[in-house]
Amino acid sequence: MESLAIIIGKSINGIILGMAIITIAGFAYVVMKITKLQNTIAEKHKKNRSTEFTPGGIKKTPDAYTWEETLEYKEEFNKIQIIYSTFGQLVPIFPLLGILGTVAGLIQQLDDIEKMKEALTLSMSTTFWGLVAAIVLKLADAILVSKTVNKMDQYFEIFEQNYQMAKDKHILDTAE
Repeated sequence: MESLAIIIGKSINGIILGMAIITIAGFAYVVMKITKLQNTIAEKHKKNRSTEFTPGGIKKTPDAYTWEETLEYKEEFNKIQIIYSTFGQLVPIFPLLGILGTVAGLIQQLDDIEKMKEALTLSMSTTFWGLVAAIVLKLADAILVSKTVNKMDQYFEIFEQNYQMAKDKHILDTAE
């Protein structure tokens, strides 16, 4: 029969693998949802933009968004950001799980050096896999997911700035 340390180590390795798969799926979901939102906004751009041929040349009308439409997009983006934050918070747990497996394995085997070798091997694997999962997921987050989220966040910031400038200009024009 396997010792408790080996059972704990294998269980923690399984938990690390399961959580890594769930986190990757969560990151993929976030990227997919933001891409879909970007495509929806881009499609709206095409519908609201027209081309006019004038004696002075071709004139394109500016993008026409209403504040209400953009607030709907922003609300959807905020929901996606909450999901992103949740999955992002899972990444630091992986090394902790690995260390937990190592410590649990070592504590269980302190009385028998021969058993300790086997337990130590498995226990160290939990630390190894926890660190590998954290590194891979942090890189995936840094390279792909957070850039996608930040790009969309910047889009809404620019929109809000442009909207505020247009609103201020309108107030000045009507005051004159």
